[in-house]
This record gives sequence, C-alpha cells and structure tokens, in this order.
Amino acid sequence: MLRAKPPPMTLSSFFSPTPHHDPVTYLSTPKFNRRLARCPRTNLPVTYSDIGDEDGVPLVYVLPSGCSRWIAAPMDPLARSYGIRLIVVDRPGCGGTGEVPLDERIERSCEMIVSVLEHLQVKPAHILATSAGIYYALHLLTYHPSAFQTSLNPPPRLYLISPWSPLLPPDHEDYWSFKWGWIPTPLIATQHITTPHLIKAAQGAQKALDTSLKVYETGRTYALKWFKSLTEDPPTPVSSSTTSTPVGSITPIEKSDTVAVDGGGGSGLGDGAASVLRDMQGGTTLGEGTDVPVPTTQTEEGGEGENSGRRTKYWGKFPCCVACTTSEFMTAENGQGIGQEHLICLNRGPNDTGAKWLEIATSDLAATIDFAQLGESSSSSVSKSLREGQQPPKDGNEVEAEKKTVPNPLIVDVWWGWEDDMVPRKGQLWFNNVVGAYPGLMNLRIHDVPDGDHTDLLARVEGIHEVMGMVQSQGDTTFASP
Repeated sequence: MLRAKPPPMTLSSFFSPTPHHDPVTYLSTPKFNRRLARCPRTNLPVTYSDIGDEDGVPLVYVLPSGCSRWIAAPMDPLARSYGIRLIVVDRPGCGGTGEVPLDERIERSCEMIVSVLEHLQVKPAHILATSAGIYYALHLLTYHPSAFQTSLNPPPRLYLISPWSPLLPPDHEDYWSFKWGWIPTPLIATQHITTPHLIKAAQGAQKALDTSLKVYETGRTYALKWFKSLTEDPPTPVSSSTTSTPVGSITPIEKSDTVAVDGGGGSGLGDGAASVLRDMQGGTTLGEGTDVPVPTTQTEEGGEGENSGRRTKYWGKFPCCVACTTSEFMTAENGQGIGQEHLICLNRGPNDTGAKWLEIATSDLAATIDFAQLGESSSSSVSKSLREGQQPPKDGNEVEAEKKTVPNPLIVDVWWGWEDDMVPRKGQLWFNNVVGAYPGLMNLRIHDVPDGDHTDLLARVEGIHEVMGMVQSQGDTTFASP
C-alpha cells in the first residue's frame, strides 16, 4: 500500500509568523482577512476577522465609526492572553463588505453581524462597543436577541468604552458645542476620497510653513543686529561708569503653540488633520497599547499599585508601529462607509440618529428585556410617546417602567475618559441618565477615568484590560457567577 509522502520541510514550517516574529506577515494571515461570500440577509459580501484565542470566550466587538476590522487588529495578542476570541465585522462600505444606503445602514450592518455569527456557529455571551458602535449594539440587542447565547433571558453582558453620545439641540438644557460640527456634510460623505489628499496637503503646508518660519527667524536675527547697530552707543576705548542701553526694546516674538517648528512640541497642521480623523473614527492609539502595564500587587522594586510592575510587550518591531501598519492596511481597502458613520453620529442622515434616537432605542431595549423575561412591558408606551415627540408624564408609565425589575437585568459597563473632547463631560452625564433610566431592567455600572480621552481607553488597563478581565472572569455564559 502506497503512503502519501509528507510535505517537504521548509523554513516556514519552523518559523510561522507571530506577533513578535515578523508581525507584518502575521497581520496578513487568514484570520485577519476572512470573508463571507454572501450574507443571506442582505445578499452582500462581508469581510471580518476572527482573532485572539480561537478556543477562547467569544466576544463580538462592534466597531467605532472607523468601522474597519483593522481597528481591532492590534488587540489580537492581548485578547489571546486573556483567552478571548474576538470577532470583528467590517461594516458596509469598509474592507470587502458591500455598500448600503445611508438610511438602511444600522439595520443592514446588524444583519451582517448576525450572519457572520451564524456562519461561525457562535452565540456570544459578551458584546463590546466603542464610540459609534453604540448605535449597532443597542439595535442588535433589541432586534436580534436570538443571536446571543440565551437571548435576553439573561441578556449578554454589554461593555461600552467611550460610547458616542448623540448631539443635543441647542435649546436643550444639557447642550454642549461639538467642535467638529462645522465640517460640511459633502466633505464628510466623501472623506474616504478627500481625506488622504487633505492630509498630504496639510503636511505639505506644514513643511512650507516650517521653512518660511526658519527664513523669518534668520531675517529677524539680522534685522535685530542692524537695529542695535543704529540705536546703541558705539563702543569707546575708555571705560565709563555708565552703562549704554538701547534707545528702544523689542519683545521677542514667541513661537505659536499651535505650530510645530523643527519638530517642536506644538501640533503641526498634518498632525492636526490626522488627529481629527483618529478622534472621529475611534482612534488608532491602539498601537500605544502594545506595551502596557500588567496589573500586579507588587512591583519589582517593591512598590504597589495597578499601574506599577512589569510591562508586557505584545508586538515585535514594525517599520513604525502596529497602529501605523494597520492604518495602512485599512486605507488600502474601501473606506466609503466611514463617511456614512460620521453622518449618523452628526445626525445628518435621512433618519433621526440624534438625542431622541438614544432615548427611544434605550426605551425599546428596556421594553424588550421586560417582555422577554416577564411577558409584559410598561416601557413600550414610553417608547411610543417618545416617537410621537411627547415627553411621558412622570406619574404615568415612565415611573412604572423605571420601577420595573426583572430577574436578570442587562448589565451595562461603561468607561468614560474625563478628558474626552469628542463626548465632553456634559454629554457623558446625559448619556448616563438616559441609559440608566431603567435600573431594574438595565443595570448601568460607570467606570470614570479622570485622565482618559476618547481613544486611549482602548490601550489602557482602565479600559480594554478591565473589559477583557471581566469577560475572562465571567466565562462563556450569561448567567451570573456563583
């Protein structure tokens, strides 16, 4: 009987790429680039990644407005270290996922996520959403609860890191001014085309400005010398008890804090444009999380504290860093959908995605949880009132809904950075009030990080590490630990 010959041994047989060894090649492996040829619900192709520990606890990550799976790629070794399987789906118009009309974006995106989970035969017990992912997380839980392990009885655990808080109307008592609200809608809608050119133009302008400032400084130096030669007394060979002073004085011109000269501490035009994009898209500061402190009770020097102790390096060397590399992978693919995401966040689409949307979506989810566990709902009438533009009376159904209690409320953990310039503190507090309005149905647990911002919590112990620690501790179940 003939036996098949074993495959020849090659160098790659001994040296498969890893995050530490050849990380760029590692990012090109299939698990970062999976594809569902046709979503049975939308009839469109869907690309996704299935990273972390392939045998770990499933966690579906609902992306921010930079809705590319590459946003999550730097989390791969971190997720694996916590024993977590991270499932990340490109939303429409990103990667190889088909495009959809703006007014169907939330519904179709959620259908694609459900189809991927079915394809993988996974029913998660945990869902993570960051920034604009809140739109999709609430819709998934309300309209596709069967995609999760025990539907809504009990519900899956929901983790929110710097969720987007929809903009409030100017006449609202909690209104805050959004600093990027001036950006024209056509520019947002086409940013996948215009942004790379804007960044190049800004970087070119920065270089020209740096050069002109150098010329200015040189000319100014010569001018000052010439001025002094005209205004100071000429030196004499005989010493005098008086000290010669200029007739006038010139106050040195300080360099602007907003312009970087010769790589100084200021922020350049190109850097500023890139910063805007990172903030709007959910950030690429994940690269900073590749070398983070591991919580320990005691440091090597004998000190104590969560942020002291040894540090774990999750990635090897890149030409620049893991964030830059994954950003290049991301920009090499279709990014049309990111503009749609920002239109949703700014409530500039055909459907209302502003403050009323969050109030209605939260009320709908509370009503769905109520019905799933008790077969009744007092929250549905509250949602109806909100849809009709009426504020439910406090002595009516809203009070009943607020007092309603189910055996297994949805546990929502939210992390806020107080230095978040995308969702300022007023927006965070308003969000907390809306989502926390049904404490017996949705148990909101708030984690405040005073020195955190909109993106860095995805690279910190006070954020993504705490999320993964909770998922690891809970395990692949929606039932509370004994």
